[in-house]
Amino acid sequence: MKAVRWHGRGDLRVDTVPVPSPADDEILLRVGWAGICGTDLEELQHGPLTIPIEPHVSSGRSAPLILGHEVVGQVALAAENGEGPLADAWVVPDVVQGCGKCWWCESHDEGLCPSLNVLGQTDDGALAEFMVAKASRCLPVPTGVDARTAALAEPLAVAVRAVDKLELRDGSTVAVLGGGTIGQLVAQVLAASNARVLLVDPVSSRRDLAANLSGAVPLAPDEFESQVLRLPPPGLDAVVECGGRDGLIDQALRAVRPGGTVVAVGLRTGSEPIDVPGLVLGERRLVGSAAHMWDTDVARALALLDELDIEPLITHEVPLADSADAFSLLSSGDPGVLKVLISAS
Repeated sequence: MKAVRWHGRGDLRVDTVPVPSPADDEILLRVGWAGICGTDLEELQHGPLTIPIEPHVSSGRSAPLILGHEVVGQVALAAENGEGPLADAWVVPDVVQGCGKCWWCESHDEGLCPSLNVLGQTDDGALAEFMVAKASRCLPVPTGVDARTAALAEPLAVAVRAVDKLELRDGSTVAVLGGGTIGQLVAQVLAASNARVLLVDPVSSRRDLAANLSGAVPLAPDEFESQVLRLPPPGLDAVVECGGRDGLIDQALRAVRPGGTVVAVGLRTGSEPIDVPGLVLGERRLVGSAAHMWDTDVARALALLDELDIEPLITHEVPLADSADAFSLLSSGDPGVLKVLISAS
């Protein structure tokens, strides 16, 4: 089969490799579509970040590795042990695999497992014609949902998990900093939770898109502070930082009301100063969010696919053989590029 493998920093190749053989508790999945995101791009441009150079403690795998952790596909071979979906079913496999034995796994927080294995990051992933996945962690694409749209279930699960950390009440006012794919999805999940949403982004087309898809109030960065000051008491209840740019977390902490919450989703390298007195004396909360669980976050994301307007976020589709073009699109800086899907069929 054809597979897109990371060989080293800046070295991405479409290789011919054997079709993987599933274990008794795994399915063989015929990949339909796989999304690429900023994490994949970071691995290509600045890696290895999560890709193991020496054999990984859980997967036993090391580079070269097949990228891709956002996937929807059709079951080619059902699991021999009888678990999970039957052949020909369209499913979304969860890619987060903990050891199942540590404190975090027993607490149902597998994304924080010290031996975490993530398909497409520490084990072979979805940028291929076929992949294997744990049968028990594969969820069916809901009836009436287009399989191509279901390729966004993984990033939508990230958004669902981030919003759940806000502990919202009806009518809460929440700002989303950053109008990329994750920011747009967060805005839609917030709107579905009856929150009033402010979407802040320097690109007008992304602000307009959020206004159309989620009803968010679109704001340029230089309008954000003045808008917050005009909010009625108690002010801004929460901020979800999705931009990943330096200074945004500090800006979020200064904007949110005392007792409010900032959830950091956008990833950046290095550290940056924050307003510690404001954090402590204002009893504000700063929370990180990255992982997701198959039976809560991914399941809820799949259930929401029929309610939200996801299709406009898919801006480009590229054949597997031209995967380098997909990464070029993602790195172009073109604000019109949101979710890039790679078609494996």
